[in-house]
Amino acid sequence: MPGEQLVGHRDLPIFAAAQGGDGHVIVTFDAVEYVKRPSVLEGVKGAYGIYLTGSSMIPAYEPGDMALVHPHLPPTRDKDVVLYHVPPANDAEAIIKRLVSFNDREWTLRQYNPFLEFTESRVEWSFCHRVVGKYSAR
Repeated sequence: MPGEQLVGHRDLPIFAAAQGGDGHVIVTFDAVEYVKRPSVLEGVKGAYGIYLTGSSMIPAYEPGDMALVHPHLPPTRDKDVVLYHVPPANDAEAIIKRLVSFNDREWTLRQYNPFLEFTESRVEWSFCHRVVGKYSAR
């Protein structure tokens, strides 16, 4: 039945992202709305969603899709992640990409449109949050 995987009250904060340069976004950590929490984020402290902008991750994410984020799962290869320079608060620059691989020094990331694999420093982008699902644009 539709909605079976949604639980509880509308308590999952959803934040807006504005397009930045070089495929980066600026996430404003002032909730634009609250939605029912999906079961994959039930009981997860600090879980959130982000409305996505830009086209670098099409077809995985279309502009207006909502990424569902678990901030405490460890980085995992072949999963989508949100990377931040600083702890996410107020307005923070972020990268939302597929994590191809990582080591002690760098993340190897993939975007789809245009297809590109590149590396970023783990020192510069030290906060990694895992995307665990999405809601398609309404």
